[in-house]
Amino acid sequence: MIETSFINPFSFEAKEIVRKLGQIENLDKKNDSLIDIIKHTHSQKLSSIPETLALHKFQWYLDKKTDNFDDKVYEYLFNPEIYEYDVLSFYFLCQAVAIGFGEDSHEAKQVVELEANLIDNRLERLKSEPNNFQYSFLKEALNQLIDTNNVYWNDLKEVIDLGVIDLNKLLLSNGRVIIEYEDFIEEYGHLIEHRNPQTMYEVICGLNLKKNLLKSIIMKKTRDYIVKVAENSRRMVEPDSIMNELSGKIRQMEQKARERRFGSSNSGAYNDNGPAPYIQEAFPPCVRKCMEGIKSGGRNDAIVLFLTPFISYARLAPNVFSMEYDMKVSDVDPSLEITHKEVIPMIYEAANACRPPLFKDQPQEKININSKLGFGMNSELKLSEEGETRWYTPMSCEKIKLHMPNLCIPCVDCKKIGNPLIYYNRKKRLLEKNNSKATAGEEK
Repeated sequence: MIETSFINPFSFEAKEIVRKLGQIENLDKKNDSLIDIIKHTHSQKLSSIPETLALHKFQWYLDKKTDNFDDKVYEYLFNPEIYEYDVLSFYFLCQAVAIGFGEDSHEAKQVVELEANLIDNRLERLKSEPNNFQYSFLKEALNQLIDTNNVYWNDLKEVIDLGVIDLNKLLLSNGRVIIEYEDFIEEYGHLIEHRNPQTMYEVICGLNLKKNLLKSIIMKKTRDYIVKVAENSRRMVEPDSIMNELSGKIRQMEQKARERRFGSSNSGAYNDNGPAPYIQEAFPPCVRKCMEGIKSGGRNDAIVLFLTPFISYARLAPNVFSMEYDMKVSDVDPSLEITHKEVIPMIYEAANACRPPLFKDQPQEKININSKLGFGMNSELKLSEEGETRWYTPMSCEKIKLHMPNLCIPCVDCKKIGNPLIYYNRKKRLLEKNNSKATAGEEK
């Protein structure tokens, strides 16, 4: 039997678990019962026993983004028997990031994403169960959060804003969201002829809607809970030392994860895998021309569509085309400090060099720049809004020639290059190699 609290940490059952078992002093203690469950989980590797479940879940989230991720190390996370310990770890983790980092932090955002990823993976395992079980399970889990027979789209506005559910794809009747099969038949059954109503329901609503709705509501409630804890913590005289210790360990885990994925970003030396200082001498001709200023007519596309992706990836993740997943700015710049202090100023400098200056008559383009960086149509770059749009990758040479031919003035180094960012990376390597030779010559 799978308990709903294994998916939904806000269920009635989950709250009862916290009330009975949630003593904070047990956070840093290994639990023999949990370890026994881990050891008896099918396909589980026993190479490492988690220090705490909360930390190990966070490590799972970080490790999933690496090339050498071993899912068998974390197989127990999908064993429904851990549900009690899983609920406690959820609340401990939320409290640790809220107290240690704040509600608008990168870490708080990561915990929301972590929970969404866990739900996705756990619901995926439910596919092996019969459809009638999946429907009854999801209905029970959802009805602990909303009344699935009586919910309106405007009740879900903040949930829809998370981007998992598309309002345009919801089936509505006078503003009411059709979720359950009986409501679907009551509203539209008389219109269905020569087709299987169950099949039509499954295509339009069905399991996918329930899964996405459940995940989105839990994401919102997780975010709300972190905000509430952070607000309460600011009224505390001194946060609990266990929470401080847990948040400190999370910070260490993040640093190690970034070093594994991108290399250290503290060095000023050339680094192709993560944040590295600009070497403007290596900019391709098209970028240099754009930086000098574009005349009216092509300013918008040149700055927003072309320059913004190039400048951001050149500074933060020049090796993006070798990555196997969609990156976010906060993956490589968690505090957004580099983005605010270097990336945005360089883009704005080019925008102000346009004739006339781009923002003078089109200030809304600042919002479009934020959108191309992955922060939605918002006037500020906030971690809480990251992911509303995707971080656009640099435009290819072919597209530049097609849509912005005035920018393309190829030089000899442009031969056999398909993207300005690839030009930049190769030119940087060449410059570094030449500098190394020159330094070696001077030492002789």
